[in-house]
This record gives sequence, C-alpha cells and structure tokens, in this order.
Amino acid sequence: MTTTVATPILDEKKTMPTNWIQRSGMFIVFLICGLTIFVFGSNYFDIFPTNKNLIYNLGLSAALLAAAIGFKLSQHWKKYWQSTFAFFIASVAFPITLVSSTWTGTLLGWFHLTTASSQGIAVAKVTEMLLTVIPILMLTKISGADLGSIFLKRGQWKWGLGIGTLVFFNFAASALLFFAARYTHVDKLGAAVLWGMVFSFANGFMEELWLRGIFLKRLAPLLGVTGSVLLTSIVFSLMHVGAVYVTPVAIPIMLAYCMTMGLACGYLMIKTDSIWGAVLVHAAADLFLFIAMLANA
Repeated sequence: MTTTVATPILDEKKTMPTNWIQRSGMFIVFLICGLTIFVFGSNYFDIFPTNKNLIYNLGLSAALLAAAIGFKLSQHWKKYWQSTFAFFIASVAFPITLVSSTWTGTLLGWFHLTTASSQGIAVAKVTEMLLTVIPILMLTKISGADLGSIFLKRGQWKWGLGIGTLVFFNFAASALLFFAARYTHVDKLGAAVLWGMVFSFANGFMEELWLRGIFLKRLAPLLGVTGSVLLTSIVFSLMHVGAVYVTPVAIPIMLAYCMTMGLACGYLMIKTDSIWGAVLVHAAADLFLFIAMLANA
C-alpha cells in the first residue's frame, strides 16, 4: 500500500521568511524573471525586439534550466531550485507556440476557419492551450512534484466552484444584457456565446495554470503567500500591456482590471487549494470580453 501525502493549504505565517530585505530582493529577482518570460518573451505583441523571437526564447529557457539544475546540485542554493524550475516550465510555452504557429494556421485551414470568426478564435485558443498545458504537466511530473503542487486537485471544491459559478453567471448575464442587442443576427450571437465559452474555459485554464498554478506554492516559501500572489498578479497584468482588443488610451484600465482579477484569482486558488474556482472567475471575465469584442466587429 502506498501513502499519498496531501499538499497543505499554504499558511503565510509559516512560509514567509523573517528577513524582509532578503524577501524584497528575491521579489525583485523573481519579478525580473517573470517579465523576461511573459513580457519581453511574449508572442502576443511586438513592442520589444525580443517579442516573437525564437532565439531569445530558447536561450532564456536554456539559461533557466541550467540555473535550476545548478541550484539543485548545490547544497547552499538547493532551496531555490523548485522556484527556478517553475520559471523554466513557464518559459517553454512561448517557443513551442511560436514554432507551431504555422501548424495552427494549417489546422484552421483544414476546417476552413480563420481567426476572423468566433469559431476560428476558439479553435486557435484550444490549440494554444494544449501546447502550453501538456508540457507544464509533463515537466511538473519530471521534476518529481505531483499535480496537487500546481493546484490540479479538488481542494475545497464547494467553495471554489460555488464562488466561481456565481461570478461566471454574473459576467455572462451582464455580457448578454449590454451587448446582445448589438448583434444583427441571433445565429451570430449564439455562435459568440458557444465559441466564447470554449475560448474562455480554454484560456482561463491555460493562464491560471501557467501564470499562477505553477508558481504560487513554489514562491510562497520564499516570498510569503501575499508576496507570491502579488508577484504573479503584477506579471499577469503586465503581460496584457499589448492587448490588441482595446485602444491604447484604455491600456491603464486594462492593466488595473488584470491586476485586480489576478489578486482575486490568486487568493481564491490559495484559499481553496484548487485551480477550478479561479478558472471559472477567469473564464467569466474572458467570456464578457469575447462577447463584447465580437459585438463591435
């Protein structure tokens, strides 16, 4: 008989180091690591020369992997290897999705779809989700951690799903209340709702796992629970600095929107010890934006 050790819900008082100067320094280092991956290495926009740059992304992944292995082999630095490996895991997504971007276009072509349609947008997002999530799961297992360490577990599922479902219903109802009348045909509205849900759950699951799930339990012993939630929220917010679906003047509002949602999803994930409530909250916000965006198309 084997015994499975449950992953406890994080307690900030037990995990937070006592030296605030050291915590602040690690926070800055980890924030820089997050920005090098999710902002400077992003494939979602072309603000920096390193965006959509395969050489940069591969070099960054190689450097993070080398650092993680070096830390693991060192007695003095070993406590940093899991957090560094988490950044390596996160960095793998962009080179994979960048290389496979032409395949995604080919896949859409097979079904006579384009990203100008709600169905095409959803299928492209599901493809991206699979290319991001599968390596995360494989590398997590290779590191010796279980899936509970990245919040893929039931946890306090009643609270998580309860809160998430209420938020999802509220956002979906609000989207229909304000934007349904802008659709000229019922079929177009129905497609936006159906494929919007596919897109939203795929993106919500991918980003909650990618930007929070793999980090929160690995950073909390070094930064504390509040520090880990705050850091992932800042990175999540800045990752959307190049959001193409809002006008430039609205970018600060978008960043504040993502920051507050990141804080809410991070604390919900910690409190319920599960990813599913946060996925529902994230999907709710994405569905609202999806329906609103297509209403103006």
